[in-house]
Amino acid sequence: MRFSITTLGCKVNAYESQYYAQELEKLGYEEVSDHEQADICIINTCTVTNTAAHKSRQKIHQAKRLNPNAYCVVVGCYAQFAKEEERDHLGADLIIGANHKNQLVPLIQEMVNQHTHKDTVSDIVQFNDFEAMPIHYFESKHRAFLKVEDGCNQFCSYCAIPFARGRERSLQYDQVIRIAKSLVEQGHSEIVLTGIHTGRYHDGDKTLADLLAGLLENTPEHVYYRISSIEITEVDDALIHLMKTNPRICHHLHIPIQSACDKTLERMNRPYTVAQYKERLEYIRSQIPDISVSTDVICGFVQESEEEFQTTIENLKDLQFSFLHVFPYSKRDGTKASFMKGEVNGKIAKQRVSALLSMSKELRKKDMERFQPVQVLIETHNGNTYTGYTNHYHPITIESETPLSGRITVPWDTITENGYYARKV
Repeated sequence: MRFSITTLGCKVNAYESQYYAQELEKLGYEEVSDHEQADICIINTCTVTNTAAHKSRQKIHQAKRLNPNAYCVVVGCYAQFAKEEERDHLGADLIIGANHKNQLVPLIQEMVNQHTHKDTVSDIVQFNDFEAMPIHYFESKHRAFLKVEDGCNQFCSYCAIPFARGRERSLQYDQVIRIAKSLVEQGHSEIVLTGIHTGRYHDGDKTLADLLAGLLENTPEHVYYRISSIEITEVDDALIHLMKTNPRICHHLHIPIQSACDKTLERMNRPYTVAQYKERLEYIRSQIPDISVSTDVICGFVQESEEEFQTTIENLKDLQFSFLHVFPYSKRDGTKASFMKGEVNGKIAKQRVSALLSMSKELRKKDMERFQPVQVLIETHNGNTYTGYTNHYHPITIESETPLSGRITVPWDTITENGYYARKV
């Protein structure tokens, strides 16, 4: 049978979709694109904003329209967060929320064999166990991802994720080590630890720093590690010390700030002030001088005045990130922010996004200029053109007559809008 997977939302969703595909392929199913005819259409949904929920519904209806005789499987955050009557109107054959996702393939087989229709969504507070979804092979054969945590306890006022994915839970320490070893056996030389709150990893008394120490000890010297994203309140002294003393942990952290104005942060229900964020960031840099730190920023949050935005701009300049991921605020019904008055005009929000994206280009160029030569993981090539990312997570293009592979150190010639450019003789 042929299946397609449509993925919306975050990198964790992308990871989970790859797990579904690998598990189905093990049983002989053939994956096709979501524009081709399929027997089973899987839509991995997102609910972080109203727009994301709308896109999820659109993709579900599109799949049913293009494949009227196919089984329709809806999985993920939108499926969990939607009300029961809303799910009923989707016309899906199988609906899986935040629980039972690692049972998607057996549930699909049951659906196909018995022609059943099932809605597995249960109350988000009824489960606390981490569902292991190990991927043992990534097509790039270079960088691999390993999901070690799920769920969120933070309850930012704009975010539906705690309601859609449930409370924080982590993959058992021994299982993480086993999966990492399997990834190494398949030829992967960089492993990215990922989750909704990766920094909140815990298994008994083991923290993220303990997990990284165990991974370093149990995998070869050529294998490097990277953290996908982490909150400033989660970068503890043990993790800083480990990054400082072990070069196999890439010296890049992505630490969301969301706003650099205290008044906005308070409405967002973020657990720090700008001063607290800055103090911790300065300590991280004092211990790891060559570290690059990137961040997320939301523009146009409810009641964000021009004065507040200008405060954010000035503080972002002062904080000197390596680059910014910038998003316009988008309302999500049911969150605390959705009940607040004072929505920012959409055009103004887009103007603010544009201003910060321009800043991000300047910040990235300035950060890139700090490093010469650079260490690079070669990921793709087309003829004599090779591409990859440096340890500090800056993109690079290398022209080389000699074949390149693995992790190399190379001097760069210029910095372009697309990253470093190097010619290797």
